Amino acid sequence: MVMLGISTSAKRPSAAVLAPRFGKAEVVSFCTDKNPGRSHSEVLMRLIEDALRLAGVSKNRLDCIAVDVGPGSFTGVRIGVSCANAMAMALGIPVLPVCSLAALAADIAPCGTAASLIDCRGGNCYARVMRDGSETLAPCAAVTDEVVTALPQDALIIGDCFEPKAYPDARLVLVEAAKGRISPVSQAVPMYLRPSQAERMREASKE
Repeated sequence: MVMLGISTSAKRPSAAVLAPRFGKAEVVSFCTDKNPGRSHSEVLMRLIEDALRLAGVSKNRLDCIAVDVGPGSFTGVRIGVSCANAMAMALGIPVLPVCSLAALAADIAPCGTAASLIDCRGGNCYARVMRDGSETLAPCAAVTDEVVTALPQDALIIGDCFEPKAYPDARLVLVEAAKGRISPVSQAVPMYLRPSQAERMREASKE
């Protein structure tokens, strides 16, 4: 299995490639943008090309594309999902839609309680909670303090609500996708868990 991973839900977009190495599948390249002032649309294709080049893989060798479908930046998610869908259609390969909250916990052992929390400002977050490998809180928009208060004391909290640099990336997207629990689709759909800022402002103006 040769898989391209794309993540654009956070501040820094990234791309990575998973390919067979020494008899098992591994992430063999990872590229991220180190200039956060640039838009995701400006740099994403270059990151993908660099990741493929470093892995020594051509686009035609890809078996599928794993993409971060959010939640996260509305604009970023749309860019990544659109890119993955366009590439998959052109290459005739499927897409694996990966939740950014699941990707955050991709490296965490499936024991105990792990909470993935992505900051969405104003004391709010996108949240998902796993306990012993089972989902106890499905991805949702929530009040950060309410989620944290409900967690057991020994819970592991992952995400930029408490660690500014802890956000999903293409490597984690590939790790989650490689577990084989995600059904492939022809076209991925963004995961929006609350209205966009523009939609919220529009609703507020009607009140």
